[in-house]
Amino acid sequence: MNELHLFLENIKDLSFLIILLSSFIYHRQLKLTKWKRKLSKGEMVMYLLTSIAIPIYGLIYLMQLLGT
Repeated sequence: MNELHLFLENIKDLSFLIILLSSFIYHRQLKLTKWKRKLSKGEMVMYLLTSIAIPIYGLIYLMQLLGT
């Protein structure tokens, strides 16, 4: 049972890492697009959300590491 819990915890950490990396790449792509043209409303919403979410995730992850 403990091995299953550890496996699932590793899968969760890996999925968070993939989501973070994808968000960072998408944010960078939106930033490059913003230099070329004006972003649409949907793109601007995603740009703002990723601008806020990436640092917040980093802070929470850092707090979790320091808390354990």
